[in-house]
Amino acid sequence: MGLIHWIFLIGTVGVSLCFTLYGRWVFWKYAQPQYQTAVTGCEVARFVLDQAKLSQIGVTPLEPTEEYPSSEGLFVEPRVYGGRDFLSILRAARLAFLKGQLSNMTFWIRLKRRVAFVVRFMVLSGWVLLVLGRSVPGLQFFINMGLGCFATVMLMGMFDLPFELETKEKTTALLYQSGSFQMNELMYLKKLNQAIAFRGLSSLIRAPFDQCRCFWKKNRNLYDI
Repeated sequence: MGLIHWIFLIGTVGVSLCFTLYGRWVFWKYAQPQYQTAVTGCEVARFVLDQAKLSQIGVTPLEPTEEYPSSEGLFVEPRVYGGRDFLSILRAARLAFLKGQLSNMTFWIRLKRRVAFVVRFMVLSGWVLLVLGRSVPGLQFFINMGLGCFATVMLMGMFDLPFELETKEKTTALLYQSGSFQMNELMYLKKLNQAIAFRGLSSLIRAPFDQCRCFWKKNRNLYDI
């Protein structure tokens, strides 16, 4: 690998590592299971929908194994529906906010899942190509292909970042407006919401570990989509 390759690799992976460490630190500090709120995810989602003048839309629990329905309504996982932990509250608030912004929630859910699959595939391919390019004589051109995968993933994260930051700002403001949380709880929720918004830029480091965890535990994180 030449100097340009190393600069590009350290730049992309270094940025992703910084956001990964920041996200892990925030989740470790503020997403403790003992932190419970006075309201449930269902109640938070109901408040957000009412603020968007969507009182006709119901909030319904949906098993994670089921396909998101095409019918009218907001469908959330049962652990989010009745959950009082901070991650469930944020999940419910973000989904309810997006429900008020998007005309087709089903399409958005499916699109996000496909984008997440493409990101994981490109990250894993990038690491494999880099290892092959460094290890096998005559395959040095794989290094450029691997770095190209990394660049594409980072560009996708940067392209999605303004949308995520807007969602973070609007949902945080709605949580403040609800009057259901104490000041320290609002601060924790804001920190977690910000870390979630930056998750796309941590994909180069996070995706391989998430893939291994999903393979062994066969469960999905609340914020995979």
